[in-house]
Amino acid sequence: MSALRSIFVPVIWPRIAFLISAAMLCSAWAFQYIGGLAPCQMCYWQRHGHKAVLAVSAAVILMLILRSDVKYLRVGLALIALAFAVSAGLGVWHMGVEYKWWEGPKTCMSGPMGPITMEGFKDSLNKPIKMPDCSDIVWSLLGLSMAGWNALVSGVAALISLVVMTRKGDA
Repeated sequence: MSALRSIFVPVIWPRIAFLISAAMLCSAWAFQYIGGLAPCQMCYWQRHGHKAVLAVSAAVILMLILRSDVKYLRVGLALIALAFAVSAGLGVWHMGVEYKWWEGPKTCMSGPMGPITMEGFKDSLNKPIKMPDCSDIVWSLLGLSMAGWNALVSGVAALISLVVMTRKGDA
C-alpha cells in the first residue's frame, strides 16, 4: 500500500508521469514500426501531449535534482496535468470519430512511415498507398481502440496529476 501512496508524492509523480508517457509513446512506435500499423493524423496529435509530458517532467526532475527547490513544483505538476488532459481530450475526440459518434477533420490522413529510401520512393510513385482514415479502428483491446486506451490512461494520469498538485503539506 505504501508503494501506491508514493505515487501521490509530488516529488515522485514527475518521474512516474515521465515513465507513463514514455511507455505510451514507445507503444505507439512499436505498433507503427514493428506492427506495421500506420498512424492517422489524429494519432500523431495525441502523441504531442505525451511529448510535452516528457519535456515538462524531465525539466521538473532536473530542477529537483539540481536545486532541490520545490518552489515551482506545483507549476510543473499543473503543466503535466494539462499535457495529459490535452492528450486525453484528443483521444476522446479521435475515439468518437472512430466509433462514428461525430465526424473528424476532413484533412485527416497519415504521412509516410519510417525513413524513406530511394526504392521505396520510386515504388510509391508507381502504386498508391492506402493510409488509414481517422475513422478506421486498426487495433482494439477489450472494445477500446488505441485512441480509447490513450484517452483512458491519459485521463487517469491527468486526474492523478491534479490530485498530486493540490496535496497539502511537504513535497
